[in-house]
Amino acid sequence: MSAHRADVALWATFSLAVCVVMLLQTPSPPPSRAPHDALAGLRELVDHRRPHAAPTFEQEVIEAASRHGLDPLLVMAVVEAESGHQANLVSGRGAVGLMQISPEIAAWARLDNPAEPLANLEAGCRFLAWLLDSYGGDVTLTLAAYNAGPGAVRRWGTVPPYRETRSFIARVAAAYERLAGRPLPPSRPRRGGSAAL
Repeated sequence: MSAHRADVALWATFSLAVCVVMLLQTPSPPPSRAPHDALAGLRELVDHRRPHAAPTFEQEVIEAASRHGLDPLLVMAVVEAESGHQANLVSGRGAVGLMQISPEIAAWARLDNPAEPLANLEAGCRFLAWLLDSYGGDVTLTLAAYNAGPGAVRRWGTVPPYRETRSFIARVAAAYERLAGRPLPPSRPRRGGSAAL
């Protein structure tokens, strides 16, 4: 009888070992999606390194740019470079809104509330158009004056050697190329509401 018990114990141990091996070789089931994880697949599509995009005010940019004879893609590129489409952004120097209107430009444009997005776009487009006319359509000098001020461009006679100004021009050019699919033109040959400068 003890031999029988030994055989049963041996077979029981063998059977248990086979079951353990089979369990270890079986792939684990896919994790179940709990109700709070319903958007997990979409989360992979979002670039979490960048802040979530604010409204772009695309239609408002097109309308304001057209009223001032500007390329809407240039204005959109300036908005992207200046504020990242954040209508409530305020710089350390007091510039506000989508086009980062400084207190001096707000006074020049007679803006009561430069932070209001539509007024901000209107003043920024008006100033950009005035600069383009002042610099004979030279887009690079216009952008330099928009960022550093017309006085700095006048003093240097060209793009000032300020790192921020040169970086701003590069950011606008990169945004324009991404939006338009072509490089930023160096000049605007004539004033008009065309899609190109």
